[in-house]
Amino acid sequence: MDEYLATLTDPKDKILAKRMHQIISAVLPDAEVRLSYGLVGYFQPKQVCFFGINKQHIGFYPTNKPIEHFEKEIAPYLSGKTTLKFPKNEGDIPEKLVQEIAVWNLNH
Repeated sequence: MDEYLATLTDPKDKILAKRMHQIISAVLPDAEVRLSYGLVGYFQPKQVCFFGINKQHIGFYPTNKPIEHFEKEIAPYLSGKTTLKFPKNEGDIPEKLVQEIAVWNLNH
């Protein structure tokens, strides 16, 4: 995680990255966290999900498996086939949804 934080120059982006890490780590405490494709990835032992702080949004990448299962819940955030985009505001991160997707993906 420190390696990813070092790539961010905006202090707000660092706060958002730390918050996303806290949200995901709360439900995946045993996951190995590593940089993959320039994103923060969570592996337990398979890849579970990824996130990255972009210029205009927070990108959450849960792989393609949970997309259909959470179709209604993710509709406001879905961009493309497997990318969820959240506003760059800590209070707008759908924490419960991120956690539900991560746990579901771990178990399926």
